[in-house]
Amino acid sequence: MQGGTSAKVCKLRSSLLSCGSVLSGTQLFAQSGGSGEREHFFCPILCKSRWCFYVTCTKFCAEPRLRGGVPGSRQQIYGMEGCSISVSSFSFLIFLGVIALLHRALPARCSGGCLLLASLVYYATWAPKALPVLLLAAVIVYVGGRIVGGRVNAGKRARLALGISIAASFAPLFLCKYLGFFVSLFQRALHAVGISATLTAPSLLVPIGISFFTLQGVSYLVDLYRKKLSPERNFFYVLLFLCFFPSVTSGPIARAGEMLPQFREKHTPTYAQVKHGCLRILLGLFMKLMIADRIAPWISMIYGDPVQYAGLPMWSAVFLYGMEIYADFAGYSHIALGAAELLGVKLPENFTLPYLSLSIREFWRRWHQSLSSWLRDYVYIPLGGSRCSKKRKYVNVLVTFACSGLWHGVGLNYIAWGLLHGIYQVLGDVLAPVREFLCRVLHLGEGSRLRTVLSTCWTFLLVDFAWILFRCSSLSNALAIVRGLCQRGTASFAGLVAEHFVNYVPGFVLLMILLVVFLIAECYKRYTGKSLYARWLSKGAVFQWVTLFLCVMLLLVCGVYGPSYDAQSFIYSNF
Repeated sequence: MQGGTSAKVCKLRSSLLSCGSVLSGTQLFAQSGGSGEREHFFCPILCKSRWCFYVTCTKFCAEPRLRGGVPGSRQQIYGMEGCSISVSSFSFLIFLGVIALLHRALPARCSGGCLLLASLVYYATWAPKALPVLLLAAVIVYVGGRIVGGRVNAGKRARLALGISIAASFAPLFLCKYLGFFVSLFQRALHAVGISATLTAPSLLVPIGISFFTLQGVSYLVDLYRKKLSPERNFFYVLLFLCFFPSVTSGPIARAGEMLPQFREKHTPTYAQVKHGCLRILLGLFMKLMIADRIAPWISMIYGDPVQYAGLPMWSAVFLYGMEIYADFAGYSHIALGAAELLGVKLPENFTLPYLSLSIREFWRRWHQSLSSWLRDYVYIPLGGSRCSKKRKYVNVLVTFACSGLWHGVGLNYIAWGLLHGIYQVLGDVLAPVREFLCRVLHLGEGSRLRTVLSTCWTFLLVDFAWILFRCSSLSNALAIVRGLCQRGTASFAGLVAEHFVNYVPGFVLLMILLVVFLIAECYKRYTGKSLYARWLSKGAVFQWVTLFLCVMLLLVCGVYGPSYDAQSFIYSNF
Protein backbone atom coordinates (compact mmCIF):
# COMPACT_ATOMS: atom_id res chain seq x y z
CA MET A 1 0.00 0.00 0.00
CA GLN A 2 1.27 3.44 -0.80
CA GLY A 3 2.44 5.70 2.00
CA GLY A 4 -0.27 8.30 1.46
CA THR A 5 -3.01 5.69 1.62
CA SER A 6 -1.48 4.13 4.73
CA ALA A 7 -1.44 7.53 6.40
CA LYS A 8 -5.10 8.00 5.51
CA VAL A 9 -5.96 4.61 6.93
CA CYS A 10 -4.16 5.31 10.18
CA LYS A 11 -5.77 8.71 10.47
CA LEU A 12 -9.21 7.29 9.83
CA ARG A 13 -8.63 4.44 12.28
CA SER A 14 -7.74 6.98 14.95
CA SER A 15 -10.85 8.96 14.23
CA LEU A 16 -12.98 5.83 14.38
CA LEU A 17 -11.52 4.80 17.71
CA SER A 18 -12.21 8.23 19.13
CA CYS A 19 -15.78 8.63 17.88
CA GLY A 20 -17.34 7.03 20.95
CA SER A 21 -18.00 3.61 19.52
CA VAL A 22 -16.87 0.34 21.00
CA LEU A 23 -14.88 -0.96 18.07
CA SER A 24 -13.48 -4.15 19.60
CA GLY A 25 -14.49 -6.24 16.61
CA THR A 26 -13.46 -3.91 13.80
CA GLN A 27 -10.25 -3.63 11.83
CA LEU A 28 -9.09 -1.48 8.97
CA PHE A 29 -7.01 -3.40 6.55
CA ALA A 30 -5.54 -3.66 3.10
CA GLN A 31 -6.56 -6.91 1.48
CA SER A 32 -4.33 -8.61 -1.03
CA GLY A 33 -5.25 -11.71 -2.92
CA GLY A 34 -5.75 -13.24 -6.30
CA SER A 35 -4.09 -11.30 -9.06
CA GLY A 36 -4.28 -7.88 -7.51
CA GLU A 37 -4.76 -5.74 -4.44
CA ARG A 38 -7.72 -3.93 -2.97
CA GLU A 39 -7.10 -0.96 -0.71
CA HIS A 40 -9.92 -0.11 1.68
CA PHE A 41 -10.33 3.06 3.66
CA PHE A 42 -13.50 4.03 5.44
CA CYS A 43 -15.16 7.31 6.29
CA PRO A 44 -17.47 7.09 9.34
CA ILE A 45 -20.78 8.93 9.25
CA LEU A 46 -22.92 9.40 12.34
CA CYS A 47 -20.81 6.81 14.09
CA LYS A 48 -22.34 6.99 17.54
CA SER A 49 -22.79 3.27 18.10
CA ARG A 50 -21.52 -0.04 16.77
CA TRP A 51 -24.39 0.04 14.27
CA CYS A 52 -22.80 2.94 12.46
CA PHE A 53 -23.34 4.09 8.91
CA TYR A 54 -20.21 4.31 6.82
CA VAL A 55 -19.07 4.98 3.28
CA THR A 56 -16.57 2.61 1.75
CA CYS A 57 -14.01 4.00 -0.65
CA THR A 58 -12.32 1.15 -2.48
CA LYS A 59 -9.41 1.33 -4.86
CA PHE A 60 -9.28 -1.71 -7.14
CA CYS A 61 -5.85 -2.63 -8.41
CA ALA A 62 -5.76 -5.29 -11.12
CA GLU A 63 -8.49 -7.95 -10.65
CA PRO A 64 -9.59 -8.83 -7.11
CA ARG A 65 -11.16 -12.15 -6.26
CA LEU A 66 -14.18 -12.80 -4.15
CA ARG A 67 -14.28 -15.41 -1.45
CA GLY A 68 -14.91 -18.70 -3.13
CA GLY A 69 -12.74 -17.95 -6.11
CA VAL A 70 -15.14 -15.93 -8.24
CA PRO A 71 -13.12 -13.37 -10.21
CA GLY A 72 -14.14 -9.76 -10.40
CA SER A 73 -15.86 -7.39 -8.04
CA ARG A 74 -19.37 -7.87 -6.79
CA GLN A 75 -20.40 -4.86 -8.81
CA GLN A 76 -19.18 -6.61 -11.95
CA ILE A 77 -20.81 -9.90 -11.09
CA TYR A 78 -24.14 -8.88 -9.63
CA GLY A 79 -24.60 -5.35 -10.87
CA MET A 80 -24.75 -4.03 -7.30
CA GLU A 81 -24.40 -0.29 -6.95
CA GLY A 82 -23.55 0.05 -3.27
CA CYS A 83 -27.08 0.23 -1.84
CA SER A 84 -27.77 -3.46 -1.25
CA ILE A 85 -29.59 -4.45 1.94
CA SER A 86 -27.78 -7.42 3.46
CA VAL A 87 -29.86 -9.53 5.85
CA SER A 88 -27.14 -9.07 8.48
CA SER A 89 -27.34 -5.27 8.34
CA PHE A 90 -29.25 -2.85 10.51
CA SER A 91 -30.96 -1.48 7.41
CA PHE A 92 -32.51 -4.91 6.76
CA LEU A 93 -33.98 -4.98 10.26
CA ILE A 94 -35.56 -1.58 9.65
CA PHE A 95 -36.82 -2.67 6.22
CA LEU A 96 -38.24 -5.89 7.63
CA GLY A 97 -39.92 -4.08 10.51
CA VAL A 98 -41.63 -1.60 8.19
CA ILE A 99 -42.84 -4.35 5.83
CA ALA A 100 -44.07 -6.49 8.75
CA LEU A 101 -46.10 -3.59 10.14
CA LEU A 102 -47.54 -2.75 6.70
CA HIS A 103 -48.37 -6.39 6.05
CA ARG A 104 -50.18 -6.62 9.37
CA ALA A 105 -52.10 -3.37 8.89
CA LEU A 106 -53.21 -3.87 5.28
CA PRO A 107 -56.33 -5.88 4.44
CA ALA A 108 -55.99 -9.46 3.26
CA ARG A 109 -56.53 -8.60 -0.42
CA CYS A 110 -53.48 -6.28 -0.33
CA SER A 111 -51.07 -8.47 1.65
CA GLY A 112 -49.74 -10.32 -1.39
CA GLY A 113 -49.15 -7.06 -3.25
CA CYS A 114 -47.30 -5.66 -0.24
CA LEU A 115 -44.95 -8.66 -0.12
CA LEU A 116 -44.40 -8.55 -3.89
CA LEU A 117 -43.57 -4.84 -3.92
CA ALA A 118 -41.23 -5.26 -0.95
CA SER A 119 -39.50 -8.20 -2.65
CA LEU A 120 -38.96 -6.30 -5.90
CA VAL A 121 -37.61 -3.27 -4.03
CA TYR A 122 -35.30 -5.48 -1.98
CA TYR A 123 -34.00 -7.28 -5.07
CA ALA A 124 -33.52 -3.98 -6.89
CA THR A 125 -31.28 -2.70 -4.07
CA TRP A 126 -29.02 -5.69 -4.69
CA ALA A 127 -29.04 -5.87 -8.47
CA PRO A 128 -31.16 -3.26 -10.26
CA LYS A 129 -29.67 -4.16 -13.64
CA ALA A 130 -30.57 -7.82 -13.08
CA LEU A 131 -34.22 -7.18 -12.29
CA PRO A 132 -35.28 -7.81 -15.94
CA VAL A 133 -33.69 -11.28 -15.74
CA LEU A 134 -35.82 -12.10 -12.70
CA LEU A 135 -38.94 -10.83 -14.46
CA LEU A 136 -38.06 -12.85 -17.58
CA ALA A 137 -37.63 -15.99 -15.47
CA ALA A 138 -41.04 -15.40 -13.90
CA VAL A 139 -42.67 -14.98 -17.33
CA ILE A 140 -41.07 -18.21 -18.58
CA VAL A 141 -42.22 -20.14 -15.51
CA TYR A 142 -45.73 -18.68 -15.63
CA VAL A 143 -46.30 -19.29 -19.34
CA GLY A 144 -44.65 -22.71 -19.20
CA GLY A 145 -46.72 -23.60 -16.17
CA ARG A 146 -49.98 -22.67 -17.90
CA ILE A 147 -49.03 -24.81 -20.89
CA VAL A 148 -47.76 -27.82 -18.95
CA GLY A 149 -50.51 -27.70 -16.34
CA GLY A 150 -53.19 -27.28 -18.98
CA ARG A 151 -52.58 -30.68 -20.51
CA VAL A 152 -55.13 -33.26 -19.46
CA ASN A 153 -52.91 -36.23 -20.21
CA ALA A 154 -49.16 -36.52 -19.74
CA GLY A 155 -48.46 -37.40 -23.32
CA LYS A 156 -45.76 -36.45 -25.79
CA ARG A 157 -47.04 -32.88 -26.12
CA ALA A 158 -46.93 -32.36 -22.36
CA ARG A 159 -43.39 -33.74 -22.17
CA LEU A 160 -42.35 -31.53 -25.08
CA ALA A 161 -43.87 -28.47 -23.39
CA LEU A 162 -42.12 -29.39 -20.14
CA GLY A 163 -38.77 -29.84 -21.88
CA ILE A 164 -39.03 -26.50 -23.68
CA SER A 165 -40.08 -24.72 -20.48
CA ILE A 166 -37.22 -26.21 -18.44
CA ALA A 167 -34.70 -25.37 -21.18
CA ALA A 168 -36.00 -21.80 -21.32
CA SER A 169 -35.80 -21.55 -17.50
CA PHE A 170 -32.21 -22.74 -17.42
CA ALA A 171 -31.15 -20.58 -20.39
CA PRO A 172 -30.58 -17.33 -18.38
CA LEU A 173 -28.64 -19.27 -15.73
CA PHE A 174 -26.47 -20.97 -18.35
CA LEU A 175 -25.82 -17.83 -20.39
CA CYS A 176 -25.08 -15.59 -17.42
CA LYS A 177 -23.15 -17.98 -15.19
CA TYR A 178 -21.81 -21.00 -17.09
CA LEU A 179 -21.25 -19.96 -20.70
CA GLY A 180 -17.78 -18.57 -20.09
CA PHE A 181 -16.75 -21.66 -18.15
CA PHE A 182 -17.78 -24.09 -20.89
CA VAL A 183 -16.24 -21.92 -23.60
CA SER A 184 -12.91 -21.99 -21.73
CA LEU A 185 -13.13 -25.78 -21.36
CA PHE A 186 -13.82 -26.13 -25.09
CA GLN A 187 -10.86 -23.91 -25.89
CA ARG A 188 -8.60 -26.02 -23.67
CA ALA A 189 -9.79 -29.15 -25.47
CA LEU A 190 -8.97 -27.60 -28.83
CA HIS A 191 -5.49 -26.62 -27.65
CA ALA A 192 -4.96 -30.16 -26.32
CA VAL A 193 -5.48 -31.61 -29.83
CA GLY A 194 -3.28 -28.98 -31.45
CA ILE A 195 -5.94 -26.56 -32.70
CA SER A 196 -5.04 -22.97 -31.96
CA ALA A 197 -8.20 -20.95 -31.52
CA THR A 198 -9.23 -18.01 -29.39
CA LEU A 199 -12.81 -18.18 -28.19
CA THR A 200 -14.35 -15.39 -26.16
CA ALA A 201 -17.67 -15.63 -24.37
CA PRO A 202 -19.69 -12.47 -23.89
CA SER A 203 -19.38 -10.88 -20.48
CA LEU A 204 -22.87 -11.00 -18.99
CA LEU A 205 -24.23 -9.86 -15.67
CA VAL A 206 -24.80 -12.68 -13.17
CA PRO A 207 -28.01 -11.84 -11.30
CA ILE A 208 -27.76 -12.52 -7.61
CA GLY A 209 -29.85 -15.48 -6.48
CA ILE A 210 -30.32 -16.75 -10.05
CA SER A 211 -29.42 -20.32 -9.07
CA PHE A 212 -32.05 -20.32 -6.33
CA PHE A 213 -35.02 -18.87 -8.19
CA THR A 214 -34.20 -20.97 -11.28
CA LEU A 215 -34.44 -24.20 -9.27
CA GLN A 216 -37.68 -23.01 -7.68
CA GLY A 217 -39.15 -22.32 -11.11
CA VAL A 218 -38.11 -25.72 -12.47
CA SER A 219 -39.59 -27.53 -9.46
CA TYR A 220 -42.89 -25.70 -10.09
CA LEU A 221 -42.93 -26.83 -13.73
CA VAL A 222 -42.10 -30.45 -12.91
CA ASP A 223 -44.69 -30.60 -10.13
CA LEU A 224 -47.31 -29.34 -12.57
CA TYR A 225 -46.34 -32.06 -15.02
CA ARG A 226 -46.58 -34.65 -12.24
CA LYS A 227 -50.05 -33.28 -11.34
CA LYS A 228 -48.97 -32.47 -7.79
CA LEU A 229 -50.57 -29.03 -8.05
CA SER A 230 -52.68 -26.88 -10.34
CA PRO A 231 -51.23 -24.06 -12.45
CA GLU A 232 -51.31 -20.63 -10.84
CA ARG A 233 -53.43 -18.27 -12.93
CA ASN A 234 -52.20 -15.05 -11.32
CA PHE A 235 -48.78 -14.07 -12.67
CA PHE A 236 -47.97 -11.92 -9.66
CA TYR A 237 -48.20 -14.86 -7.26
CA VAL A 238 -45.72 -16.77 -9.42
CA LEU A 239 -43.41 -13.76 -9.38
CA LEU A 240 -43.73 -13.47 -5.60
CA PHE A 241 -42.95 -17.17 -5.24
CA LEU A 242 -39.68 -16.67 -7.14
CA CYS A 243 -38.55 -13.40 -5.54
CA PHE A 244 -39.84 -13.55 -1.93
CA PHE A 245 -37.25 -11.29 -0.35
CA PRO A 246 -36.14 -13.26 2.76
CA SER A 247 -35.04 -16.18 0.57
CA VAL A 248 -34.36 -14.76 -2.90
CA THR A 249 -30.60 -14.29 -2.49
CA SER A 250 -29.57 -17.53 -0.74
CA GLY A 251 -32.62 -19.71 -0.25
CA PRO A 252 -34.00 -21.92 1.19
CA ILE A 253 -35.29 -23.39 -2.08
CA ALA A 254 -39.04 -23.54 -1.55
CA ARG A 255 -41.70 -25.55 -3.37
CA ALA A 256 -44.69 -23.91 -5.01
CA GLY A 257 -47.13 -26.33 -3.38
CA GLU A 258 -46.04 -25.07 0.04
CA MET A 259 -45.63 -21.36 -0.74
CA LEU A 260 -48.44 -20.34 -3.11
CA PRO A 261 -51.27 -21.19 -0.67
CA GLN A 262 -49.54 -19.07 1.98
CA PHE A 263 -49.33 -16.10 -0.37
CA ARG A 264 -52.96 -16.35 -1.41
CA GLU A 265 -54.21 -16.17 2.18
CA LYS A 266 -53.01 -13.67 4.74
CA HIS A 267 -51.60 -15.28 7.88
CA THR A 268 -51.20 -12.82 10.72
CA PRO A 269 -48.47 -14.12 13.06
CA THR A 270 -49.30 -14.56 16.73
CA TYR A 271 -47.24 -13.08 19.55
CA ALA A 272 -45.47 -16.43 20.02
CA GLN A 273 -44.59 -16.56 16.30
CA VAL A 274 -43.30 -12.98 16.34
CA LYS A 275 -41.18 -13.76 19.39
CA HIS A 276 -39.83 -16.95 17.81
CA GLY A 277 -39.09 -15.15 14.54
CA CYS A 278 -37.17 -12.38 16.30
CA LEU A 279 -35.15 -14.90 18.28
CA ARG A 280 -34.28 -16.83 15.09
CA ILE A 281 -33.07 -13.60 13.52
CA LEU A 282 -30.96 -12.90 16.60
CA LEU A 283 -29.51 -16.42 16.45
CA GLY A 284 -28.67 -15.97 12.77
CA LEU A 285 -26.98 -12.62 13.43
CA PHE A 286 -25.05 -14.19 16.29
CA MET A 287 -23.79 -17.05 14.11
CA LYS A 288 -22.88 -14.70 11.26
CA LEU A 289 -21.28 -11.80 13.13
CA MET A 290 -19.81 -13.61 16.13
CA ILE A 291 -18.53 -16.79 14.47
CA ALA A 292 -18.42 -16.70 10.67
CA ASP A 293 -17.08 -13.16 10.24
CA ARG A 294 -14.60 -13.62 13.06
CA ILE A 295 -13.13 -16.62 11.21
CA ALA A 296 -13.23 -15.23 7.64
CA PRO A 297 -10.09 -13.00 7.72
CA TRP A 298 -8.04 -15.86 9.17
CA ILE A 299 -9.18 -18.23 6.42
CA SER A 300 -8.41 -15.68 3.70
CA MET A 301 -4.90 -15.14 5.07
CA ILE A 302 -3.99 -18.83 5.42
CA TYR A 303 -5.52 -19.99 2.15
CA GLY A 304 -3.95 -17.04 0.37
CA ASP A 305 -0.41 -18.33 1.01
CA PRO A 306 -0.47 -22.06 1.83
CA VAL A 307 3.31 -22.41 1.57
CA GLN A 308 4.05 -19.86 4.28
CA TYR A 309 1.31 -21.03 6.61
CA ALA A 310 1.79 -24.79 6.41
CA GLY A 311 1.45 -27.05 9.41
CA LEU A 312 -0.69 -26.13 12.43
CA PRO A 313 -1.95 -22.82 10.97
CA MET A 314 -3.13 -24.72 7.89
CA TRP A 315 -4.88 -27.35 10.01
CA SER A 316 -6.60 -24.60 11.96
CA ALA A 317 -7.78 -22.95 8.73
CA VAL A 318 -9.18 -26.21 7.32
CA PHE A 319 -11.04 -26.91 10.55
CA LEU A 320 -12.30 -23.37 11.01
CA TYR A 321 -13.53 -23.05 7.44
CA GLY A 322 -16.00 -25.86 8.14
CA MET A 323 -17.23 -23.79 11.08
CA GLU A 324 -17.31 -20.61 9.03
CA ILE A 325 -19.41 -21.90 6.15
CA TYR A 326 -21.83 -23.58 8.56
CA ALA A 327 -22.24 -20.49 10.74
CA ASP A 328 -22.47 -18.29 7.65
CA PHE A 329 -25.06 -20.27 5.70
CA ALA A 330 -27.05 -21.60 8.67
CA GLY A 331 -26.99 -18.09 10.11
CA TYR A 332 -28.48 -16.73 6.90
CA SER A 333 -31.12 -19.48 6.92
CA HIS A 334 -32.12 -18.62 10.49
CA ILE A 335 -32.50 -14.95 9.54
CA ALA A 336 -34.51 -15.84 6.42
CA LEU A 337 -36.83 -18.20 8.30
CA GLY A 338 -37.25 -15.74 11.15
CA ALA A 339 -38.02 -12.87 8.77
CA ALA A 340 -40.57 -14.99 6.90
CA GLU A 341 -42.20 -15.99 10.19
CA LEU A 342 -42.70 -12.31 11.06
CA LEU A 343 -44.64 -12.04 7.79
CA GLY A 344 -46.77 -15.09 8.50
CA VAL A 345 -44.92 -17.27 5.97
CA LYS A 346 -43.26 -20.60 6.74
CA LEU A 347 -40.13 -21.46 4.75
CA PRO A 348 -38.63 -24.97 4.70
CA GLU A 349 -35.88 -25.76 7.19
CA ASN A 350 -32.39 -25.85 5.74
CA PHE A 351 -30.17 -27.28 8.50
CA THR A 352 -30.64 -29.92 11.18
CA LEU A 353 -27.40 -30.43 13.11
CA PRO A 354 -25.38 -31.54 10.02
CA TYR A 355 -21.99 -31.87 11.73
CA LEU A 356 -23.40 -34.46 14.13
CA SER A 357 -24.24 -36.85 11.32
CA LEU A 358 -23.13 -40.48 11.49
CA SER A 359 -22.50 -40.81 7.74
CA ILE A 360 -22.11 -38.75 4.59
CA ARG A 361 -25.58 -39.82 3.48
CA GLU A 362 -27.04 -38.56 6.74
CA PHE A 363 -25.01 -35.37 6.41
CA TRP A 364 -26.75 -34.54 3.15
CA ARG A 365 -30.12 -35.14 4.77
CA ARG A 366 -29.21 -32.48 7.31
CA TRP A 367 -27.10 -29.98 5.28
CA HIS A 368 -28.80 -27.54 2.88
CA GLN A 369 -31.88 -29.71 3.04
CA SER A 370 -33.85 -27.71 0.49
CA LEU A 371 -31.15 -28.27 -2.17
CA SER A 372 -30.60 -31.91 -1.20
CA SER A 373 -34.30 -32.71 -1.48
CA TRP A 374 -34.48 -30.84 -4.81
CA LEU A 375 -31.62 -32.87 -6.26
CA ARG A 376 -33.19 -36.08 -4.94
CA ASP A 377 -36.65 -35.36 -6.40
CA TYR A 378 -35.65 -33.78 -9.72
CA VAL A 379 -32.29 -35.34 -10.59
CA TYR A 380 -31.59 -38.56 -8.67
CA ILE A 381 -35.03 -40.17 -8.83
CA PRO A 382 -35.63 -39.32 -12.53
CA LEU A 383 -32.27 -40.92 -13.30
CA GLY A 384 -33.54 -44.11 -11.71
CA GLY A 385 -32.55 -43.56 -8.10
CA SER A 386 -31.89 -46.80 -6.26
CA ARG A 387 -34.52 -48.74 -8.23
CA CYS A 388 -31.93 -50.27 -10.53
CA SER A 389 -28.67 -52.21 -10.48
CA LYS A 390 -25.96 -51.22 -8.05
CA LYS A 391 -23.66 -49.97 -10.80
CA ARG A 392 -26.41 -47.78 -12.23
CA LYS A 393 -27.27 -46.56 -8.73
CA TYR A 394 -23.67 -45.51 -8.15
CA VAL A 395 -23.61 -43.68 -11.48
CA ASN A 396 -26.82 -41.88 -10.49
CA VAL A 397 -25.23 -40.84 -7.20
CA LEU A 398 -22.11 -39.49 -8.92
CA VAL A 399 -24.11 -37.61 -11.55
CA THR A 400 -26.34 -36.07 -8.88
CA PHE A 401 -23.41 -34.86 -6.81
CA ALA A 402 -21.61 -33.57 -9.90
CA CYS A 403 -24.73 -31.48 -10.59
CA SER A 404 -24.63 -30.30 -6.99
CA GLY A 405 -21.02 -29.19 -7.37
CA LEU A 406 -21.69 -27.42 -10.65
CA TRP A 407 -24.69 -25.64 -9.14
CA HIS A 408 -22.52 -24.33 -6.31
CA GLY A 409 -19.95 -22.68 -8.51
CA VAL A 410 -18.27 -22.26 -11.87
CA GLY A 411 -15.05 -24.22 -11.74
CA LEU A 412 -13.58 -27.69 -11.82
CA ASN A 413 -12.94 -27.47 -8.08
CA TYR A 414 -16.69 -27.33 -7.40
CA ILE A 415 -17.34 -30.32 -9.66
CA ALA A 416 -14.51 -32.19 -7.91
CA TRP A 417 -16.03 -31.27 -4.53
CA GLY A 418 -19.40 -32.67 -5.57
CA LEU A 419 -17.87 -35.83 -7.06
CA LEU A 420 -15.83 -36.38 -3.89
CA HIS A 421 -19.03 -36.44 -1.84
CA GLY A 422 -20.50 -38.86 -4.37
CA ILE A 423 -17.42 -41.08 -4.03
CA TYR A 424 -17.79 -40.92 -0.26
CA GLN A 425 -21.31 -42.35 -0.54
CA VAL A 426 -20.34 -45.01 -3.09
CA LEU A 427 -17.39 -46.20 -0.99
CA GLY A 428 -19.53 -46.11 2.13
CA ASP A 429 -22.03 -48.44 0.47
CA VAL A 430 -19.38 -50.76 -0.98
CA LEU A 431 -17.39 -50.98 2.26
CA ALA A 432 -20.46 -51.40 4.51
CA PRO A 433 -19.82 -55.16 5.08
CA VAL A 434 -16.21 -54.45 6.06
CA ARG A 435 -17.31 -51.72 8.45
CA GLU A 436 -19.90 -53.96 10.10
CA PHE A 437 -17.32 -56.77 10.45
CA LEU A 438 -14.86 -54.46 12.20
CA CYS A 439 -17.59 -53.19 14.52
CA ARG A 440 -18.47 -56.76 15.51
CA VAL A 441 -14.82 -57.61 16.14
CA LEU A 442 -14.38 -54.49 18.27
CA HIS A 443 -17.72 -55.05 20.03
CA LEU A 444 -19.11 -51.74 18.83
CA GLY A 445 -22.85 -52.16 18.82
CA GLU A 446 -25.21 -50.15 16.64
CA GLY A 447 -26.12 -47.70 19.39
CA SER A 448 -22.90 -47.70 21.42
CA ARG A 449 -21.53 -44.32 22.47
CA LEU A 450 -18.03 -45.05 21.23
CA ARG A 451 -19.31 -46.01 17.77
CA THR A 452 -21.45 -42.88 17.65
CA VAL A 453 -18.50 -40.67 18.59
CA LEU A 454 -16.16 -42.35 16.09
CA SER A 455 -18.72 -42.22 13.26
CA THR A 456 -19.47 -38.56 13.95
CA CYS A 457 -15.81 -37.56 14.06
CA TRP A 458 -14.98 -39.56 10.91
CA THR A 459 -17.89 -38.01 8.99
CA PHE A 460 -16.87 -34.52 10.07
CA LEU A 461 -13.27 -35.13 8.98
CA LEU A 462 -14.42 -36.29 5.53
CA VAL A 463 -16.72 -33.30 5.11
CA ASP A 464 -14.09 -30.87 6.35
CA PHE A 465 -11.49 -32.29 3.98
CA ALA A 466 -13.90 -31.87 1.05
CA TRP A 467 -14.40 -28.20 1.98
CA ILE A 468 -10.82 -27.60 0.81
CA LEU A 469 -11.95 -28.07 -2.79
CA PHE A 470 -14.96 -25.86 -2.15
CA ARG A 471 -12.97 -22.98 -0.69
CA CYS A 472 -10.04 -22.94 -3.11
CA SER A 473 -10.26 -21.12 -6.42
CA SER A 474 -8.66 -23.98 -8.40
CA LEU A 475 -7.57 -27.59 -8.12
CA SER A 476 -3.92 -26.53 -7.97
CA ASN A 477 -4.62 -24.33 -4.96
CA ALA A 478 -6.46 -27.21 -3.30
CA LEU A 479 -3.43 -29.46 -3.82
CA ALA A 480 -1.23 -26.77 -2.28
CA ILE A 481 -3.50 -26.73 0.79
CA VAL A 482 -3.27 -30.52 1.10
CA ARG A 483 0.53 -30.33 0.85
CA GLY A 484 0.47 -27.65 3.52
CA LEU A 485 -1.32 -30.05 5.86
CA CYS A 486 1.54 -32.53 5.47
CA GLN A 487 4.37 -30.05 5.97
CA ARG A 488 5.79 -28.10 8.87
CA GLY A 489 5.28 -24.40 8.60
CA THR A 490 7.89 -21.81 9.43
CA ALA A 491 5.46 -19.40 11.04
CA SER A 492 4.50 -19.70 14.71
CA PHE A 493 0.81 -20.41 15.24
CA ALA A 494 0.66 -18.44 18.50
CA GLY A 495 2.50 -15.54 16.86
CA LEU A 496 0.12 -15.50 13.92
CA VAL A 497 -2.89 -15.49 16.22
CA ALA A 498 -1.42 -12.70 18.31
CA GLU A 499 -0.70 -10.62 15.21
CA HIS A 500 -3.40 -11.38 12.64
CA PHE A 501 -6.52 -12.88 14.22
CA VAL A 502 -9.53 -10.58 14.73
CA ASN A 503 -8.97 -8.92 18.16
CA TYR A 504 -5.80 -11.01 18.41
CA VAL A 505 -5.51 -13.56 21.25
CA PRO A 506 -8.66 -12.44 23.15
CA GLY A 507 -10.64 -12.70 19.89
CA PHE A 508 -9.33 -16.22 19.28
CA VAL A 509 -10.16 -17.30 22.84
CA LEU A 510 -13.67 -15.82 22.48
CA LEU A 511 -14.16 -17.75 19.25
CA MET A 512 -13.09 -21.04 20.85
CA ILE A 513 -15.48 -20.45 23.76
CA LEU A 514 -18.35 -19.73 21.37
CA LEU A 515 -17.61 -22.85 19.33
CA VAL A 516 -17.52 -25.04 22.44
CA VAL A 517 -20.79 -23.58 23.73
CA PHE A 518 -22.36 -24.01 20.29
CA LEU A 519 -21.19 -27.64 20.11
CA ILE A 520 -22.59 -28.40 23.57
CA ALA A 521 -25.95 -26.89 22.62
CA GLU A 522 -26.16 -28.91 19.40
CA CYS A 523 -25.08 -32.14 21.11
CA TYR A 524 -27.72 -31.60 23.78
CA LYS A 525 -30.42 -31.23 21.13
CA ARG A 526 -29.11 -34.13 19.04
CA TYR A 527 -28.72 -36.74 21.75
CA THR A 528 -31.48 -35.77 24.19
CA GLY A 529 -34.13 -34.88 21.66
CA LYS A 530 -35.00 -31.84 23.76
CA SER A 531 -34.96 -28.23 22.59
CA LEU A 532 -33.03 -25.64 24.56
CA TYR A 533 -35.46 -23.06 23.20
CA ALA A 534 -38.38 -24.88 24.84
CA ARG A 535 -36.49 -25.01 28.14
CA TRP A 536 -35.69 -21.31 27.82
CA LEU A 537 -39.37 -20.55 27.28
CA SER A 538 -40.23 -22.49 30.43
CA LYS A 539 -38.16 -20.09 32.54
CA GLY A 540 -39.54 -16.89 34.00
CA ALA A 541 -39.87 -13.63 32.07
CA VAL A 542 -37.03 -12.02 34.06
CA PHE A 543 -34.59 -14.78 33.12
CA GLN A 544 -35.64 -14.57 29.46
CA TRP A 545 -35.19 -10.81 29.24
CA VAL A 546 -31.85 -10.86 31.08
CA THR A 547 -30.37 -13.55 28.82
CA LEU A 548 -31.75 -11.82 25.75
CA PHE A 549 -30.22 -8.50 26.85
CA LEU A 550 -26.85 -10.14 27.47
CA CYS A 551 -26.87 -11.79 24.04
CA VAL A 552 -27.71 -8.51 22.32
CA MET A 553 -24.99 -6.65 24.21
CA LEU A 554 -22.45 -9.36 23.40
CA LEU A 555 -23.43 -9.12 19.74
CA LEU A 556 -23.13 -5.32 19.71
CA VAL A 557 -19.82 -5.24 21.57
CA CYS A 558 -18.04 -8.27 20.07
CA GLY A 559 -19.67 -8.75 16.68
CA VAL A 560 -17.38 -8.35 13.69
CA TYR A 561 -18.83 -5.60 11.53
CA GLY A 562 -18.09 -2.00 10.65
CA PRO A 563 -15.06 -1.01 8.52
CA SER A 564 -13.66 -4.53 8.05
CA TYR A 565 -17.04 -6.12 7.50
CA ASP A 566 -18.38 -6.64 4.01
CA ALA A 567 -22.14 -6.39 4.32
CA GLN A 568 -22.55 -8.51 1.20
CA SER A 569 -20.28 -11.32 2.28
CA PHE A 570 -22.68 -14.22 2.79
CA ILE A 571 -20.87 -17.10 1.13
CA TYR A 572 -23.91 -18.62 -0.54
CA SER A 573 -24.93 -15.33 -2.14
CA ASN A 574 -22.10 -16.10 -4.60
CA PHE A 575 -24.11 -19.02 -5.96
